[in-house]
Amino acid sequence: MPQWASFAVFFSVVLSVYGGAHYYLYSWLVRLAEPSRRLRRRVALIFILLVVSFPFARILARYDFNSFNYHLTLISSIWMALSLYLFILALGSDLIFILYKILSFGPRLPAGKSLFYRRVLVACIAAGVLIIGGFALGEARKLRVTRLEIPLIGLPPEMDGFSLVQVSDIHYGVLTGNGKLSKIVDRINELQADVVVITGDLVDEGVSHMEEMAKPLAGLKSRQGVFAVTGNHECYAGVDRAVAIMKKAGVTVLRNKQALLPGGLQLLGVDDPTGSRRMGNPLPDFDRLLSQLDAKKPSILLYHQPIQFEKVASAGIGLQLSGHTHGGQLYPIIFISRMIYPRTPGLHRIGESRLYVSRGVGTWGPPMRLGSPPELVFIRLRTPGKQLGGSRVG
Repeated sequence: MPQWASFAVFFSVVLSVYGGAHYYLYSWLVRLAEPSRRLRRRVALIFILLVVSFPFARILARYDFNSFNYHLTLISSIWMALSLYLFILALGSDLIFILYKILSFGPRLPAGKSLFYRRVLVACIAAGVLIIGGFALGEARKLRVTRLEIPLIGLPPEMDGFSLVQVSDIHYGVLTGNGKLSKIVDRINELQADVVVITGDLVDEGVSHMEEMAKPLAGLKSRQGVFAVTGNHECYAGVDRAVAIMKKAGVTVLRNKQALLPGGLQLLGVDDPTGSRRMGNPLPDFDRLLSQLDAKKPSILLYHQPIQFEKVASAGIGLQLSGHTHGGQLYPIIFISRMIYPRTPGLHRIGESRLYVSRGVGTWGPPMRLGSPPELVFIRLRTPGKQLGGSRVG
């Protein structure tokens, strides 16, 4: 599917679902609070502007980046999360009212007081949504470091303690600019890893100023280099453009190929299949990549999505590093994410092979997280049989 057609389909779905949810919210507000006709018109207009502002800001970002676009994206993105929680609480209140009428439980409201109590309910729900939003904004800014020790099949004794940092899903764009990226780079450099790996979605959908990220990205330091694979958002942004920027910053992009590190450590990388399929690009030849593997040597696979782990384990790859899901990013989307990707963020194992799924450091849509804090992953590889120190979050 051509890129413009893919975006047209995406925004049509967003507007349909998002618009329908806002129609329900408007009806709920009018039904409970009974505002004046003038206020109803204003609320309706505001809701319409909020619905169209998010896709409009995304389109505008492809052609220009300025203060107006930044604030439009910020407001519309935050509202996206707030409207989700408002929708959930409004729906919950309606269900309670239905049960109240059917089952006739609880005290009856005094005559003439019904409107007052309904307006109080609306105000309490609105306040609750704002509190939830504040927590979610705060959690998204608290970047953690998850520290792991993982035994790697075939790792020679002289490589014991070899370290790497996994960073995933930065989503560089309008809301994650050079300032935030520089802070992430500084945190990574503080860990002084042997290798830094980027497991996809370094960029968001295409933005006009994407080339600017090369400068802070070039500040990444490690003894054996910085490696990356593409995610689905690199394809949306223009994969060739994104890869060129990464290469300019000194990042080695593994597009269905491998790099050989000291000690015979094989670092394999594969393009994201979903992004390739939607953009009409050839699918990565995953089987061909696996056929190049030397099973006697240690190996790590970088794969944006937490899929194909059974095939990876059967091929003898010792560790797969993935991201993509953001851990669901926000409750209750977390539960939907778990249904789509059963291997949730954290460490998984099949035989002697491991998979670590990172929650990522950035966000998509709302610059908010709730129940899924951002993380960098520091991994110290161990020769099988060595005593491990476990894992911790710093």
